[in-house]
Amino acid sequence: MAIDWRTADRWLMGEAMTNTLIADYINTLCDDIGPRWGGTEAERRAADFIVSTQNKHGLRDAHVEEFPVRTWENPSASITVLADAGRGGEAQWEADVRPCLFCPPVDVTGPLVDVGYGMEHEIGPVRARLKGAIVIMSMGFEPFTPPRLASLRLEDMNKLGVKAVISPHPEGGRRTSHGSANDWRDGEPDYVPVPWLQTTREHGTRLRRRASQGRSATVRVAARLFDATSRNTACELPGSLWPEEHIILGAHHDTTPDSPGSNDNGSGSSVTLETARLLAALEKETGMRPGRTLRFVTFGSEEQTLQGSFAYVRRHYETHERNRTAPEPKPRLMINLDELGTGNMKGVALVFPELRPLVQREMDSMSEGLRCHVMAQLDASGDMYPFAKAGIPSSMLWRWRFVGRHPDAAFGHASTDTTDKVRVRELKEYAGLLSRLLLRLSHVPPEKWPANRLSTRSIAKRIEEERGSVVRTM
Repeated sequence: MAIDWRTADRWLMGEAMTNTLIADYINTLCDDIGPRWGGTEAERRAADFIVSTQNKHGLRDAHVEEFPVRTWENPSASITVLADAGRGGEAQWEADVRPCLFCPPVDVTGPLVDVGYGMEHEIGPVRARLKGAIVIMSMGFEPFTPPRLASLRLEDMNKLGVKAVISPHPEGGRRTSHGSANDWRDGEPDYVPVPWLQTTREHGTRLRRRASQGRSATVRVAARLFDATSRNTACELPGSLWPEEHIILGAHHDTTPDSPGSNDNGSGSSVTLETARLLAALEKETGMRPGRTLRFVTFGSEEQTLQGSFAYVRRHYETHERNRTAPEPKPRLMINLDELGTGNMKGVALVFPELRPLVQREMDSMSEGLRCHVMAQLDASGDMYPFAKAGIPSSMLWRWRFVGRHPDAAFGHASTDTTDKVRVRELKEYAGLLSRLLLRLSHVPPEKWPANRLSTRSIAKRIEEERGSVVRTM
C-alpha cells in the first residue's frame, strides 16, 4: 500500500500525543521494578515486561536474548575523616560517599592531599606527598586549560602511588552518582586504575579544608566481581517492499545499581516501546506499512561498558571465521535513544558522514526543523558505539549533551533519577517524530542509499588515534 504521508503524519502525531502509553512504561520500569542493574533479577523482570508489551502490541518475533556479563556488586563503602588529635580537635566523622562502578575492594588509611583537577601544574607542588595518600580531585575539566580525560588523570594518580581518589559531585544538594573510571573505548569493563569514590560537593569542601590542615582519612569499599546473565530484547515490524533489509531503533533498559533510571534510561526504552506501538497500530488501522523491516532492540548491561550491545552485534553481525559470513546483513542504520528526559528532540547526530544528505532530506520532508549533524569522534558513551565499531552506520539523537539540557538531568546514575525527572509530553513528541522518520527511512529505495563502504580496519585505526581525546560535542 502506498503511503499517504499527510495522513500518516497526522495519525502518528495524533496517536502519540493523545493516546500515549509512555507514562505506563516509565512507571512500570522505574517505579514498580526500580533499579535494573545488568544481570539482576530486576533486569530480567524489565526484559520480560518489554517483551510482553511488544507481544501485546502485535510486534513480530518479540524475544529475549541472554548473554554472559561481567558484573560487580558493592555492599558498602565509607570515607572516615579521622579525629584531630590536637587539643580541642574535631571528632571523627563520615563523609557522603558513592564508589565508581567496578571500584575494587579497598581498606586504606592515609593523609588527605588536595590536587585540584589533577593537572601537572597542580601535582608538582605536592608530588612528594602523594605516595600512600588519599587525594581529593575534581573530575571536571580545568577551565581554560587543554582538557585531559578523568580516566587518564586517574592513571596518573595510580602511577604516583595514590591509594584512593575522592571527587566532589559538581552539583550541590548532597548529590552523588556512580561514575565510570575508564575510557569505554578501551573495552575493559572492570579496569579501574585506582579506587575512585565520589562525595557530595558539600563534603568535598570540608575534605579540602581538612587536607589543608594535614588531616588523614580511611577509605573502605566492600566489592566483588562476578559473572552473571544479562538480557537484550528484540522485535520487528516486517517491511512490505524490502523485508530482508532492516533499520534498528535501540535503547538500553538497564540502570546503575541503585538508580530507578527514569531519565537514564527509562526515557529511551519507553520511547522505543512507544514508537514500535505507534507504527504497529498505524499498520493495523490504516494498512500503511514500513518499506523495509524495522527492528526495535533494548539492551542490557549498557552501564557495564556496553556489554549488551556488544553481545548483540557479535550475535547478529560478526563474521564467522570458518565460512567468512555473518548471520545476517548489517542494518542500514542504527539509531540509539539515551537520556531523552534531558531535552526535546532537535535532530540526529551520525557517527559517519555518508548518510547525512539522505537523513537530512527525509527530516526536511517532515517540516519540523530537525537537523542532521556528524560527530567529530567515535563516541563510546552509548550503545551506538559497538555498531559503529563493526562498520554499521550509527547515530544518536541531537539533544541532551549538546544544547537545551534540563536541570533535572543532573540526577543520573543515582537513586534520585526518579519518575519526576522526565517530561512525558516531550517523550510523546519523541515517539511521534521518530515514528514518522523511521517510516520515511524505511521507504527510501535501496538504490538511493549510499553503499556501505565502512572498513572495520580503518575504524579500529581511527579509534586508536582518538584514544585519550575528549569527545567534542559542540
